[in-house]
Amino acid sequence: MNIYLIRHGETYANENSQFAGFWDVELNEKGKIQAEVVAEKLKDIPFEKIFVSDLQRAQNTCAAIARNRNVTPIVTENLREMNFGNWEGLKFNDIKERNPDLLKQWFDDYKHFKVPGGESTAEMYQRTTHFFKSVLSDYNCDDPINLLFVAHGGVIQALLSYLCYDALEGYWRFHIENCGVNQIQYVMGMPVIYAINK
Repeated sequence: MNIYLIRHGETYANENSQFAGFWDVELNEKGKIQAEVVAEKLKDIPFEKIFVSDLQRAQNTCAAIARNRNVTPIVTENLREMNFGNWEGLKFNDIKERNPDLLKQWFDDYKHFKVPGGESTAEMYQRTTHFFKSVLSDYNCDDPINLLFVAHGGVIQALLSYLCYDALEGYWRFHIENCGVNQIQYVMGMPVIYAINK
């Protein structure tokens, strides 16, 4: 089994260094081009199933990849980015000025800190890995199939942390680029990373 994890193309929030979790921001022009480029990279890979976040930046990226395929993407809110609550749309420096105490709490305990109105990294990890495991439970890991997940940077960090460490501890060890190809292949039942940001 091959798992492909694709982060959406660049958005206006990425371009302006704004926090965007549940905020349903659009792809910018560069992001639309990135989506077409990654679609070209993946054009010869037959996907058994495609799963995509319900946010438009992921769906628009997925639409480019799924074009001319006989596979209907399965849309799910379980693959949404982490909810940043009151920080949605803000820049880091804005948060540093307005909420220095909250920012310190986040640095002190990134796993369990929750932005007011949002969710913690641990909650997002639980949400996304629970969904991922439920998908894989329908298959044998040695099945010769390809599954595609089109989601968000934090979601892919969470899934890679789960696959490599079986825990959240590896979350910050991965940097996920817009529309980079991240590939995991199961070998004798074990997940092996074949590509990061390819």
